[in-house]
Amino acid sequence: MPATTFDPRNSEWEGIPIDKWEASKWKQWKPKYPASDEQAKLEREYLRIKYAVQQANTALNLDRVKVKLKLTSPKTIGLQGTFPCRPGDVGKHGSPNKQYTISCGFTANDAGVKMAVLKARELDLSLITKQFQWTPELLGKQAQKIDQVDNYKYTKLISELIQDYEREFWKTHEQDRRGIKTWESHYMRHLKKLPQDVTMSAQALEEALEKTKPNTSSRFFLVWQLKKFCDFCGIDDLKTIYAYATPNPLPNIRKIPSDEEIIQGYFTIGMPLSAYTSKDNITLPEQWQWAYGMLATYGLRPHELFAVDLEAFIDLRNTFHLVNLNPSLTGGTKTGERSCGIPPLHPHWVELFKLKNIRLPYNEGKLSNKTAKLYIRFRNNDLGFRPYDLRHAYAIRGHRLRVPIKTMADYLGHTVQEHTKTYQRWMNEDTNLEIYKEVVIHRQGTSKEAMKERISELEAENLALKAENATLKQLLIQHQLGELLS
Repeated sequence: MPATTFDPRNSEWEGIPIDKWEASKWKQWKPKYPASDEQAKLEREYLRIKYAVQQANTALNLDRVKVKLKLTSPKTIGLQGTFPCRPGDVGKHGSPNKQYTISCGFTANDAGVKMAVLKARELDLSLITKQFQWTPELLGKQAQKIDQVDNYKYTKLISELIQDYEREFWKTHEQDRRGIKTWESHYMRHLKKLPQDVTMSAQALEEALEKTKPNTSSRFFLVWQLKKFCDFCGIDDLKTIYAYATPNPLPNIRKIPSDEEIIQGYFTIGMPLSAYTSKDNITLPEQWQWAYGMLATYGLRPHELFAVDLEAFIDLRNTFHLVNLNPSLTGGTKTGERSCGIPPLHPHWVELFKLKNIRLPYNEGKLSNKTAKLYIRFRNNDLGFRPYDLRHAYAIRGHRLRVPIKTMADYLGHTVQEHTKTYQRWMNEDTNLEIYKEVVIHRQGTSKEAMKERISELEAENLALKAENATLKQLLIQHQLGELLS
């Protein structure tokens, strides 16, 4: 291997990596290797300089110098310490300081160590006297990068940057309903708060952030998206964004309906519409009831109602009343196609809600409009919960029926981790108590009753065996007497 490409940091000797070797014992590294072995010579030199750097740092530490030497490569020595943030940079949790390793071009030899020590003392003095400044010499390539970013930052309008950002987005996403929904809900929803006809600046970022309230989910996700957008644009000045950062707010408390409330809601949502209602009256009460029943019985996401394979559902061979989704009907579902059919956890609800009598709501327009009308209907009928709450109730019902978590995750169309994180937090104290009663108390009671019944059966069997034994004894005695008399 040529000496120019050889990196001694990757070397090993007798199973010991060179960086695990004590640098002060550099003379003992491969001692029997001949002087003509260039690689061994480079390795020992690397250890020697490493030891010299350690000694220099010990001396700096005794003098309370906070800037230290660092062997950044086998050929170069850098300076490491905590400095004021570079232009466009920000420290952890918004701190004005950050740890950096500065490359000043010092060669990894004895002269380079001495020069690096002098520079470390100089920088430490500038920090103590608060006269430290980032010069092009200290910034190095970073200075060129900042100049390039500044030039780029002020030449394109924000609307043009968003168009570039969208083109980059579609390189890794399918342009189907799921992809479009993701772009609109998680990206454009936040980016449109930026002024579109100006160039990117701290003022533009602040204008967008001022449109949200502190400690809200809208502020939290706007900050998250602006960080990603600025990173795409090559802008490192995130001080404005961090100034508006807010912790992730806690989720709103949901009202998860009980099974009795769900059944009552079925009849409530079927109340006839007013005669004075507009064209929305096309969707009849029976259609609302069928949609409601499907959401409640199978834990579907509202938009998945329109992806149900209806022919397979009403097929006479579908004896277990499984529901299968066909994502092509809606241009994709949130998590793609289910790996299994979705069963009703309460099979009698299929008949109670007359689900095999298909009455799919007739709604014109986009899928988002059809789904929105479900939410509006729930609100207008004052049910006290939303369509998605029926899905949470389905998940909790699975826990109460002791369905394995992995199986419930498959039914709901997401991972076990998502299932545990998202759905178990809605299980309030009353729900947990009900599960305890059903799973523990009820099961123990059933076990005791079953045990008593089994004891009674065994006692009856024991009496029958005793009677049979007595009969056999009598037969045996009669047989023995017959033999004696003969």
